[in-house]
Amino acid sequence: MTNSNTPKRRRVQHPKVDGFGQQNQTPKPEYPSLSQQAKNLAMTARQVARNPKIASSDLYEQRMEICRACDFFDHQQVRCRKCGCRLKGKAKFEGAKCPIKKW
Repeated sequence: MTNSNTPKRRRVQHPKVDGFGQQNQTPKPEYPSLSQQAKNLAMTARQVARNPKIASSDLYEQRMEICRACDFFDHQQVRCRKCGCRLKGKAKFEGAKCPIKKW
């Protein structure tokens, strides 16, 4: 039995919050499969074996500028999403080549 003097409880509608308790996450960049990345690394190793010279600092910087402007460049990991290579290492060798022939 309820007392008529007792106020009725109202249900409060709370706004629905999407992602509550989750951190903002950017989608993971897409890379080739691991087996394809291994093939790409082997191809780069063959290119470097043919011409193992270290690139001049000017050539290295030119290559990195080209990569930074490319749609396939992952700025967070400094990697190419086309081949999966880590560019700080790949761009240092004269014999290494860009998979889409930009350098």
